[in-house]
Amino acid sequence: MYGAKEEIGKMIEKEWSQLCKHLDYQFKFPEFLRQALTHKSFIPSETEKYYGNNERIEFLGDAVLDLVISEMLMEKFPELDEGKLSKFRASLVSETGLSQQARKLGLGKCLLIGRGEEVTGGRQKTSLLADTFEALMAAIYLDSREEHGISTITRVIHALFESHLPDDAEGYITRDYKSELQEHVQKIFGMPSTYELMEESGPDHDKEFTMAVFVKEKECGRGVGASKKMASQLAAENALLRIKNEPSLLQIEK
Repeated sequence: MYGAKEEIGKMIEKEWSQLCKHLDYQFKFPEFLRQALTHKSFIPSETEKYYGNNERIEFLGDAVLDLVISEMLMEKFPELDEGKLSKFRASLVSETGLSQQARKLGLGKCLLIGRGEEVTGGRQKTSLLADTFEALMAAIYLDSREEHGISTITRVIHALFESHLPDDAEGYITRDYKSELQEHVQKIFGMPSTYELMEESGPDHDKEFTMAVFVKEKECGRGVGASKKMASQLAAENALLRIKNEPSLLQIEK
């Protein structure tokens, strides 16, 4: 995507500047931004100062998002009980939801990644973009917390997510992505989509399942959840989002 290393710097810095304008936030300590946008595959030059990759602060960003979005949902939807609030939050901070936010911000163009990830399309990978978005939220919090506590990151997250909050919370929560995908695929190919368990991890009391959805043996989406049912719903949601953004995805031989 980029040429010489000095050109990488110029082009990336331009993208970072645009990103900050989009967020309406300027970093006091730019090293936080650089770390958030550095993938573990990136290898800096010998003369380049390295601030680490985004794996550790991604962990913090996950917690920051959970806190701010939980409070936002409680304020906007006082009629929802704990279970429905949890489902709502899970949809917003799912891998699919966060990667969608990352794409709107153009994070793919902002990433520092290694050549291997570049070649395999790392800048468009759903999981990588979702992780980067979490790291970015952590970076803003770390950069602003000393002076503003949690108020600045709360403002940023509200600005990004409020437009995604529907008036009909009940309808949003109970939306059946598997059925929507099934109808769409059935209409095109006259056959159902299929789901496959790709990974199962964690102790018995805290299992995590990764499900993938296939259309005519082509993987179209993945989801991770606390049950196979939840993971399948998220996989279908991911597939519908990809189909919307990549119309060519279902250009499969009938």
